[in-house]
Amino acid sequence: MPESPDTADSRTSQNKRATQRRWALVSRGCVFALVLLLLGPWVPERFFLLQLPAFSPFVALAALIAVRTAGAMALLALPVLLLALLIPRGFCRYVCPTGLLLELAGKLRGAGAAKPPGNFPVLNHWFALLTFGGAVVGYPLLLWLDPLALFSGFFGVWRWPLGGAALLAGLGLPLVVLLEWLRPNLWCARLCPLGATQELLAWPRQRAQNAAPPIAGRRAFLAAGTGAAGALLVGTVRGKAAAPLRPPGALDEDRFPGVCLRCGNCERVCPARIIRPDLGATGLASLLTPVLHFDTDYCRETCQRCTQVCPSGALRRLTGAEKLKHVLGSARIDLDSCLLAAGQECTECIKSCPFGALAVQSTDGGFSTQPVLDAQKCNGCGSCEANCPVRPRRAIRVVRA
Repeated sequence: MPESPDTADSRTSQNKRATQRRWALVSRGCVFALVLLLLGPWVPERFFLLQLPAFSPFVALAALIAVRTAGAMALLALPVLLLALLIPRGFCRYVCPTGLLLELAGKLRGAGAAKPPGNFPVLNHWFALLTFGGAVVGYPLLLWLDPLALFSGFFGVWRWPLGGAALLAGLGLPLVVLLEWLRPNLWCARLCPLGATQELLAWPRQRAQNAAPPIAGRRAFLAAGTGAAGALLVGTVRGKAAAPLRPPGALDEDRFPGVCLRCGNCERVCPARIIRPDLGATGLASLLTPVLHFDTDYCRETCQRCTQVCPSGALRRLTGAEKLKHVLGSARIDLDSCLLAAGQECTECIKSCPFGALAVQSTDGGFSTQPVLDAQKCNGCGSCEANCPVRPRRAIRVVRA
């Protein structure tokens, strides 16, 4: 008995969808393999070429609004922007390596073994608009939720020595995978701000087809306004905490924790291993953002690698000449614990300073000596602190200027 036209059309449609799913799986698998090749721990740092979070239009647009300038890395998001305009959620469907991981996690769990999103509220558009609203006042609230930043952050922590802070900074991706294991499609359909950003970008084109807006006008305005108000509130609370030492080129502290993705790029490329994630010592808003520690080494005067790999603009790109002039902090000398001031022969901080900012000064009519700092020459590189032999607390330490 021949098939009816409706049955034939239905079968053709099913075959077409199956073919699209296979091509999407192959496409994302290839991208995933390429990303692993470029982000994995087996790749030497000098070949750290792929700045994955920079491909996210969610990151690019929010950073552009917050920083008010577009760096060269923002151009990487243009292909994804065009793809989002041509194919609804095209990046999610054919490219996103995080999405592939989540799909595999859901398949391993089994469709009947876990609860689907169900009536869980659709929050991804709220997350995106909250972030864009906060970016208007310089503090994009949820930029760190970008799935490409979470992916990059996870692979950025696998370096030696592997500390607890680094492991904590890489927990974002495993948590999202675990969420997908428990509730298939919850992240992609209801929570992901990058997917929501693509839908917001594609809606003007789909409007001609009478497509409903991703989020109603009043709710969109409310979400953006709430984001701006929340950003101002966080900035007010953050202003009461002590500002930590940041990598060179960092934005002012009122904006840096919001614009920073916590992706780990700056930590990974630092040859001195002095950039580490903050564990909240300077407030919750600063959690997992990069801070400087000079306990083992210092910020090399000729190195600006961290400023060249920041995908969001939280670290401004510096030239070699700009790096030499950039002030990270200022050295403070504790004469009560200084060996030279106590009459011992120690000039480690003076010998190690690459800028000649420290010298020996005679005191007590020439009977005693102590180190003295020329604040005009000091840029807070931390060489003096790293080489000071006093333990556990160094006799000279760099603090925020």
